[in-house]
Formats: sequence, structure tokens, C-alpha cells
Amino acid sequence: MRKLWTLALLGLLAACNQNAIRPPQNPNPTLASGENLTYVQNEVVVAYQDEAALQEAIRKLGATEIARIPELRAALLRVPGDALKASKALKGLPGLRYAEPHLAMALAPKDDPVVQRRAGGGGLAPLGNPPDQIFDQLPQYALDPRHLNARPAWDRGFFGEGVTVAIIDDPADVTHPDLAANWAGLAYDPVTNTTYTQASTWTAFIQGLGASNIYHGTFVASTVSAAKDGQGIVGLAPRTKFLPVAIFQPNYVGDFYTARGIVWAVNNGAQILNNSWGGLGYGNLVKEAFDYALTNGVVVVASAGNSYKDEVRTPAGYPGIIASAAADGNRNKTNFSTYGRHISSAAPGLDVLLANPTWLGGGYGLISGTSFSGPYTAAAAALVKGACPGATPYQVRRALETTTWEQTFTREKGWGHLNAGNLANLLAQGCSALPQKGSVVRIKVEYQNERGVFTGVLADVILRGQGLRPGDPTDPTPIYWAKTDQNGEAWFYEIAPGTYEIYVAGPDLAVTGGMPEDRGTRVGTIVARPGSSAGQPDFMYVRLLAREP
Repeated sequence: MRKLWTLALLGLLAACNQNAIRPPQNPNPTLASGENLTYVQNEVVVAYQDEAALQEAIRKLGATEIARIPELRAALLRVPGDALKASKALKGLPGLRYAEPHLAMALAPKDDPVVQRRAGGGGLAPLGNPPDQIFDQLPQYALDPRHLNARPAWDRGFFGEGVTVAIIDDPADVTHPDLAANWAGLAYDPVTNTTYTQASTWTAFIQGLGASNIYHGTFVASTVSAAKDGQGIVGLAPRTKFLPVAIFQPNYVGDFYTARGIVWAVNNGAQILNNSWGGLGYGNLVKEAFDYALTNGVVVVASAGNSYKDEVRTPAGYPGIIASAAADGNRNKTNFSTYGRHISSAAPGLDVLLANPTWLGGGYGLISGTSFSGPYTAAAAALVKGACPGATPYQVRRALETTTWEQTFTREKGWGHLNAGNLANLLAQGCSALPQKGSVVRIKVEYQNERGVFTGVLADVILRGQGLRPGDPTDPTPIYWAKTDQNGEAWFYEIAPGTYEIYVAGPDLAVTGGMPEDRGTRVGTIVARPGSSAGQPDFMYVRLLAREP
């Protein structure tokens, strides 16, 4: 069997031991490459089961602990040599779930195809725009009756009030006139583990990073939370609060700090996480951070990517995450949007009008990319959570999918283009009208050969819904993918209930190409029950006749 090569995330478009000595953070880490990875040359992420195992890993590597994420039982270690070699040296160490180099091959989310800034909104007056595109002051086709159809939702009182959305991105502007009223009052730098509570100190932090390269998070935040106040623009969920989490400063801070930012957002009241970034590959720690969010009932939305291809990018491709494709003014998929079977729905992502940060002149600008269809989707999710705070992540996903314009599946737009008016019709029926709850599945893998039985480490596990029709672009049958840890366990949170065929291992798609349905050795089926949970998952034990990897 061949292991799945871990590829660090590409940007679109990443309880402390009080007795440990903390080395200073390195603002300009040395990067290294190997085995299709780019990582911090001398930093290793270790996920441990107990303190003794972590300390043994530190001793074995001659490492120094930099930081921890207690909720994930993960630590960042500085090692004297190459991180890739060091992580391999820990293979099989009792009490460790996994060790991996600190992945850092993420680019700031600046590959969105178009950005045109106009400070102060100059040149963006309504002119010949239809009246139904004016919601505050400036025209916004994305919200009009032919696209997101926002007004019927607002007329029925669905504004996302009481919901907090974390903007996992570069640091968003909390002082912009359309955003200041809806800032949640907290902002986070995961590298230094600093929580900011004053707009002035947060802005000073951004200026210290080189603010001329930082704008993306502000555009994203305004998609969701721009206030409905008669000036500028309005977000789809204009009474939500937003939490900025700076994982691009302006470059990607690495998987460890991204995971720490995700956990911080969950612990500080976020009910929805927006992620307008991603790339090819798989990071164990980042997936575990999103699993932590899903376990806590937090909805996770990710932009599909701007690769023009039918392919699975992460985090959009992780189980339980709502993946958003970008649509144009005709509600068709844009040419640049990534697409595929994993797509949940589509939202406007071409020439949308959003807020430009004040340190770049303020005002507004036109911008394109799945980076903005994603937060429109997060905003639609906020409408659901505002009406039904107890809705689970899967219920929120299906509420959006079953109320689109089309309500039929294609690989290009998932279940179709979001329609907030249709969504409001569902929510008006009460929370009992929401779709059924999702499922949590746990698979444990072992290998057996003539020498005995071995833990199924580094296995690729795929759950493929029964009845899948390979090659049919209208087949909605779900496929989910996860990797096992050093305990041989793979987890799938908030997935669609149903019967799944289980496939383990198979060729690495990152190297060979191909579709997920072409991979793996079929080893049985499992029924995912509605409402199964992390505490009571649907479980299957798998033993393969295979060599130890």
C-alpha cells in the first residue's frame, strides 16, 4: 500500500505547559521541501495521547516545545535537524497519534481573478442599475431577486441576529464604516496567541504586518456582516457579528497556527467558520481542528477554489464541510471556479461589490473569486443558525441545499444557486421542519500478514455512498475521504446518513490523478445513522491482508 502524500494547503485563491521554556516565534521561518511537501525546516507537529508520550517525543528528537493546542492534544516542537526526517523518526512511538512537519506551503489568498478598488465608492453610484439592486446605498446584484434573493428573508426577520461568524483569513478591518458596528469585539493573532479587544491595537498589529498587502479578509467579512445602515453596502446576514482570525500575515502562518486559530474561534463563540482559502492535499492537524468545530456544533464553510478544474481541494473536501462554488450573473458556474462531486452549492462570486479596508483608502470595490461565494454561503448558514440555534452542521447544509433555485445536483454547482427567499420559506415553518441530522463515523484499520497484526497507520479511507454512478455529472451520491492516524483511526464528522461502501488505501490521487470512486480496496459497508455523534459514532473495524507500510 502507498501512503497518501500530505500536501500543505495552498491559499486561494492554515493548555500550555507552564513549566516549559517557550522559544520566541520566528517571523521569517526557513522553509524546506521534500516528498511534495513544503514545511518549516525545523518545526514538527506532534499529536499525542498523553503527556508521557509527548515528553518522550521531545527527548527522542532533542526538541524544544514552542506551543500547544490542548483541545487537540497537539504540540509544535522545534527540532535541531530537518522536520520531515524528525517526524519519520517518531513513527510507531507509543502514545502518539501522528507526527508531521509543520506544513507551510500556503500562499496568501490573493489568486481571486479580479479586484478593482474604488476608495469612497467613487464611480459605483447606482446609475442604470435596477431599483431592486439597491439595498443600502450602492448597487449589489448578488442580493437581488434573481440571485441570492435576500429581501424576502429580511422581510420575514431573518438577519442572522445572534450569530457570530469567524473570518479565518488575513486580518479584517474592524473600523470600516460598514463593519465597525458588527465587530464581535475580539480579534486573534494565532502566532503569538494574542487576543485583541481594541480596534486601535488590532489596526496597529495590521500596520506592523505591512498593511498594503492585506485586504482579503475585509472583503470577506463584508460579504457576511456589512451592516444594513443606509450607507455603502449590506451583507447577506447584516446582524451577524464577525471574529477576525489572522492566518495570513500576509503569508500563511502554517498549519499549527491555523489550527490554533480555528480552536480559538470555536472557544470564543463562533457558530460558523468561513474559510476562503485552501489547496490540494491533506493536513492531519487542520482536519482535526475542523473536526473539533463540527463536534461542537459549529458550521464550517470553505471556498471550493479558483483552479478552473474538477478536483477536490482542502479544506473544502474534508468531511462535514460545506463547499461553495462561484456563480456569475446568470447563476451559472464561473469559468474559474473549482467544481466536483463534493460541492454543496453555489453563490455569487463574479464582480461582487464589497468593502475595501480603510488602510487602503476605504470605500468599496468589485472583486471575483470563490473566496466570496464562500462567505455568502456562510451568511446563508447564519440565517439558519439565527432562526434555529440548535441546528447541526449537517442540518444547516441540507437546509441550504434543499432551498436553492434549482434543487437538483450537478458537479458544477452542487445542489444549485442559493436562494435566501426559499430558505426563509423553510425557516418560517419552524425548526422542526429542518432536514434530519447528520452522522459521525469512525473506522479503525489494521493490517495482517505472516508476521502478525499491525495498526493501520497512514491508510486512506473512503466512504462511498451506495448506488454511485461513476461518470454521471448529475449523481449526488456522496464520497468522503479521511486518513488514519497512528492508532489506525479515521473519523468522518457530520456526513450524510446512509449506507456506505468502505474503501481503504489504493493509489495516491495527488500523484496518479483520477477520481475518488476509482480508488481503494473495498472492504465492506457501514450504515451511517442520523444523529450518531462523536460520543456514539457508527463504527466499523477493518482488518486488511497487507504488508505493514
